[in-house]
Amino acid sequence: MSLVPDTPLVMVIDDRGDSRFLIRHALESGSYRVIEAVGGREALALLECVQPDVILLDVCMPGMSGYEVCQSVRSREATCKIPLILVSSLCDRDSLAQGFKSGAVDYIAKPVRPEELCARVGVHAELNRARRELEESHARLDALNREKDVMFGVAAHDLRGPLAVIMGFAENLLGRAEASGVAQHSVEVILREARQMEHFLGTLLDLEALERGGSGLKLHAIDLGAAARLAVERSGPAAERKSLTLHLAVGEGSAMVRADGAAVRRVLDNLLSNAIKFTPSGGRVTVRVTESGEDVLCAVSDSGPGLTPEDCERAFTRFARLSARPTAGEKSTGLGLAICRALVARMSGRVWCGNNPEGGAIFSMALPASMVSAPPAPFGSAVSVSPFPHLMVGREPR
Repeated sequence: MSLVPDTPLVMVIDDRGDSRFLIRHALESGSYRVIEAVGGREALALLECVQPDVILLDVCMPGMSGYEVCQSVRSREATCKIPLILVSSLCDRDSLAQGFKSGAVDYIAKPVRPEELCARVGVHAELNRARRELEESHARLDALNREKDVMFGVAAHDLRGPLAVIMGFAENLLGRAEASGVAQHSVEVILREARQMEHFLGTLLDLEALERGGSGLKLHAIDLGAAARLAVERSGPAAERKSLTLHLAVGEGSAMVRADGAAVRRVLDNLLSNAIKFTPSGGRVTVRVTESGEDVLCAVSDSGPGLTPEDCERAFTRFARLSARPTAGEKSTGLGLAICRALVARMSGRVWCGNNPEGGAIFSMALPASMVSAPPAPFGSAVSVSPFPHLMVGREPR
């Protein structure tokens, strides 16, 4: 029988020549290629240079039992995913349990029936081939993704130089007495858009560095409640321009987390900026900080249009465009929430989003609680004085 090279290769491990002959004859009749090994040690040596699609092995062999061969094959990185099928007259419950515990994926009882043998081998060979093809596809996609990231990084880095020149000349032209009002306005637009592009490129480079494992963070005890209050106050002018009410509520428990201060500030600013961007004029944005087991949660909710299921799936991906649109024409890089996810992951936390039962979206962050005791809160339990009359700060019970 002529066998094409891409037909499945089966390794048969058995110390009995007659058993190997019968199994080989059945498999070759079913269009399989076969390689034989007299025992476990010979099989392990062969596995250094061949990669079968399936391994068939006897249980009771001198030197190394089938169970020991299974364990050895499973312990090697190059062979750990090859399907192992035990072929033995031992079919009691304990023998089967020991075989599967050793790493076998199937069992065939002796005497072997050719039709059953070929059918079982065929199923596992096909699954193994499909698994290898999937892993190869993933490897190719990973390589392409890395190449794309490098190209993004190089392009973003190289564009910053020309942008700096554009902004420098635009800044020099501003305020020139001989320039007309139209010219001055044109220069202002050029400078504004160039700064927007510089911000986008900086954000993209930051995200690239985070996803490559760079931008090392320094983790220490941080009061997330205090950090949230500062973030709310920083967001005050943006909220005031849209006549939004900002509200901060901090639970009575400790809000101390182990995190990086600059990273927490950036995540909170991004979440608040996102909420303000999608909340219509006269709406409300609320920030709540509460304990939850071994984590401290910070949830930013708004009174905007909320999220679709598709929004929730892609919200934290690069260049995500949600179904809702900014309510006052605000610009977005599509990278802010991706930055949040990367930073929080680097701090061993997690982020997610959903909808508020009362309407609007909720974006949440959980960070590991710190064992360090919380210092006295910088604000009391009553609503505190704020430089923005629409900003309410207070504590709420747990």
